[in-house]
Amino acid sequence: MKLTNAREFGVFLVLIIIMVIMSIASPVFLKTANLVNIVRQTVEIGIMAIGMTYLIIAGELDLSVGSMFATCAMFGGLLFKSQIFPPTIVFFLVMLCGVALGSINGLFVTRVGIPSFIVTLGTMKIYRSVAYALGNGQSISQFPEAATNSWVWMLGAKIAGVPVQIFIMFLLFIGAHVLLKKTVYGYRVYATGGNDRAAHLSGVNVKNTRLVAFAMMGALCAIAALISTAYLNTVTTTSGEGREMDAIAAVILGGAALSGGRGTIPGTFLGAIIMATVKNGMVLLNVPVFWQDGFIGSVVIIAVLIDTLFHRKDVKR
Repeated sequence: MKLTNAREFGVFLVLIIIMVIMSIASPVFLKTANLVNIVRQTVEIGIMAIGMTYLIIAGELDLSVGSMFATCAMFGGLLFKSQIFPPTIVFFLVMLCGVALGSINGLFVTRVGIPSFIVTLGTMKIYRSVAYALGNGQSISQFPEAATNSWVWMLGAKIAGVPVQIFIMFLLFIGAHVLLKKTVYGYRVYATGGNDRAAHLSGVNVKNTRLVAFAMMGALCAIAALISTAYLNTVTTTSGEGREMDAIAAVILGGAALSGGRGTIPGTFLGAIIMATVKNGMVLLNVPVFWQDGFIGSVVIIAVLIDTLFHRKDVKR
C-alpha cells in the first residue's frame, strides 16, 4: 500500500471513530437530515480547501481566503442587487474578482519574493477592509427576482431534498483530483513543493506553477462565495471569518505536509468532512461556542504532531 493511501485510510478510520462516538452520544446524529446537513456544512470549507491543498503541496500558504470569500460575496451581492448586469455576467465578474485577488497574492510571492505567510497575512486585512467598504458596513439581502430566478440561484437550490451545492463540491473534488494526479501541472505542483530548486533545474517554471495555484485559490473562493450567497440569500460583512483556519485544518488533517510536496485531494475531502462532523457533533452536544474553536485547534496540533512523528520514522528507515 502506498504511503499516501495509508494516510488516507488512517484519516478515514479517524472519521469512522468520530462518527461512532457521536452516534452514541447523540441519537440525532445518524439521522439522514443531519448527515446531509454535515455534508452541506462541508461545502464552502471543502471548496476552499481544494485550493489550499494545491498551495500547501506547492510549499505556500494563503491566510486571506476568508477575506477573499467575503470580498467576492460582497462584490457579487452588490452587483446582483443593483441589476446593472444580468446574473450570468455577474457570475463571471465575481469569478474574475476571485482570480484577481488570488493573483495579487501570487504576484507578490512569486515576483516580488515576499513570503506567502506575510503577504496573505497583510491581504487578509486589506481584503476584509475592502469587503466592509463595498457594503458600507452593512449586510446585503432581499435580492431582486431577476437574480433569485436565475440559474445562478440554482447553486443554493435542492434536488430531492439534497442541496445542489453538494453535487458541485463533489464535481470540483473529482476535477481537482484528476488535475493533481493525472496532468503535467499536478506533477509540477508536487515537484515545486518537494524541492523547488531541483524542480527549476528540471525545467519546471516554479514561479508560474505557484502563481496559478494562487489564482486557482481565488477562483475557488469566488465559487464558494456565490454558493453561500445563493443558499443564504444574504451577504454579511463578517462572511468568511475564520474560514482560512478551517481550510488549512482540513488540508492538514487530510495528511498534507506544511513543508510542501505531500498531500492529496481525497485526504483533504476526508479532513473537511471530519471538521464538519466534529462541529456538528459539538452543536448537538451543546458544547459552548467558546470551546469549539479551541477543540478544533487542538485537533490540528495533534494531527500535525502525529504526522511529524511518523515522518521522522520514515526518514530514519
